Amino acid sequence: MKSNNSVIGAAFYAMLANTTDMIFVKNEDSVYIAASLPFVKMVGKDEVLDIIGKTDMEIFEDKKLAKRYISDDKKLLEAGKDLLNYMEPITQENGHARYGSTSKYILRNDDKEIIGILGITKDITKEYIAKQSYEQELKYLFEIPENTYAVSYIDVDDWRIINQIRQDIDGTSVQECYSLEELCKAALENISADANVALEFYTNFSSDYLNGIYTSGRRQMVFEYKRRMPDGTTHWVRNKVRFMMDVDTGHLCVMLSAKNIDAEKSEEQELAKAAMTDRMTMLLNRDATMASIGDVLARSANQNHILFMIDVDNFKQLNDTLGHQTGDEFLVLFAAAIKNCFRDDDIVGRVGGDEFFAFLKNASDIDVVNKKAQELLETIQELCAKYNEAKVSGSIGVSMYPNNGKTVDELYAKADSALYKAKREGKNKYILYSDK
Repeated sequence: MKSNNSVIGAAFYAMLANTTDMIFVKNEDSVYIAASLPFVKMVGKDEVLDIIGKTDMEIFEDKKLAKRYISDDKKLLEAGKDLLNYMEPITQENGHARYGSTSKYILRNDDKEIIGILGITKDITKEYIAKQSYEQELKYLFEIPENTYAVSYIDVDDWRIINQIRQDIDGTSVQECYSLEELCKAALENISADANVALEFYTNFSSDYLNGIYTSGRRQMVFEYKRRMPDGTTHWVRNKVRFMMDVDTGHLCVMLSAKNIDAEKSEEQELAKAAMTDRMTMLLNRDATMASIGDVLARSANQNHILFMIDVDNFKQLNDTLGHQTGDEFLVLFAAAIKNCFRDDDIVGRVGGDEFFAFLKNASDIDVVNKKAQELLETIQELCAKYNEAKVSGSIGVSMYPNNGKTVDELYAKADSALYKAKREGKNKYILYSDK
């Protein structure tokens, strides 16, 4: 008949062979005498025999980690008390940090003498990182970020608002809501019509929808839109949706924040405008002009549009006679004169040194074209008369969409041809393109 010690010993080694936990046994000299395979794999070895009879300094490549373990063992043995459930770093995996929850128990013989240490470590990397993220997110409920209207902590599984914190920005904030149905309704009623992502999010807003996003692997969503506030003003808002698991309930939760980004958007728009603007004349630059015309042609292919190509005649003579500073001043006035001949939603740009485009949208008939061309010519003549000694004037070439071309490049080529003809015929006139 087997002794109790033999049965216990057999059971212990059977457990070591089958457990998923990292378990080890050291003698009083901190030499390994038993271990589970997960522990062996954690230290970077293949078999249990690779660590039996060795110390931490011998088996760990990371000597700092080995010294830490040795120091922990020393404190444990000196204090004579078990260490329970403390978090510690374990070896990295594919360059990523890992963490374990470790308990170390002092082993004693029948005479109560210390004969070794039993250690049990559970890999809690996922739980640790999740908790760190969870605790970081919860700060938003106590320290609401600057320029943030509101932060709502939502239990997705129970489908309720657990907590919400709000603050006024410039005297206004988003609506206060006590249920997710109220929150969703307030958003849909006040989001601008062209906010596609925001509309999709709040239209589908439900537990199943959010669970689907989380299951797909996404842990965060960010979208921006214009939103009408309770006081009637409209502001740019950025929603940030951060998914997390509640460490207490295990429920999927969402931290939903709404931030005022008017200042950011204003800066973005100023930078975008600067990138599209000719710095001297403040008209659109060449690239922006071409892109804008191309966009109109793509959106309004069933309408008639007119391209005016305008060139300053004898501009070099003006520079030579009156100086480059005066030449620059003339170009600024010339650009303003052209701009004043067209509507705000027409396109006017500087495409070269003394070359300009004006794109008239949705022209009704040829009479409108001739009338606008004559108006433009007379405006240019009035300005040039003030620089009579330089004998400057303006020549204009005109092409029509879709009769003369269906792309920007085709209209450009035809307008350029008509402009060249106007110059050849004495300048200071406009000519409509004709293939005859």
